[in-house]
Order: sequence, then C-alpha cells, then structure tokens
Amino acid sequence: MTTTHFGAPAPNTRAQHYTRPAHASHGALGFRLTRLVWLTARFARRELVSIDDYRRRFGMSVRSFHRDVGILRQAGFEIEPVKKSTYRTVCFTFDSDHA
Repeated sequence: MTTTHFGAPAPNTRAQHYTRPAHASHGALGFRLTRLVWLTARFARRELVSIDDYRRRFGMSVRSFHRDVGILRQAGFEIEPVKKSTYRTVCFTFDSDHA
C-alpha cells in the first residue's frame, strides 16, 4: 500500500459555524408562520396530524403545538382529537362577521 502525502499545509483559519437565518429561529414570526402554514395545509387536505410529526419536523414543544392549533381554531378550523396525540379537522367554518 502506498502512502500519499499532500503538499498543502493545513489551514490555520477557524471553522465557521453558521447560524440560522432570522426567519428560522424559534421565536421569529417567520418560523411560526411556517408552522401554521404546514398545519393549515395538512388540515385542509384532511390529513391526520400527530404531535410527534410536528415535534420531529420543527423541534417545538407540545405546548407550542397546542398554541398553533388554537390559532387555527380561532381562524375557523374545527379541529378535534382522533386518538392520543393525533388531530384532524372536521370542517372549516369562517364567519365573515368575526373578521
């Protein structure tokens, strides 16, 4: 077996660590909107949404899930639990008088 030697010296610059963009940080409005759009799309397609899927995708707590579902309920989605940690939408009833 032959040994290979490379003539280039090792870099002496420090490794760069990239931070999340402002819209992707956990407290940012853009990140919350992303979560709400994801939930809205899933519920609009009549798919079941589990808390585990939500947590795996966004790294958020169960409490955040319930807050986001509460916002969608205020927007007119009727969301009900199907089984433990799984929810579905029953219907969407938007009342224009409350807008």
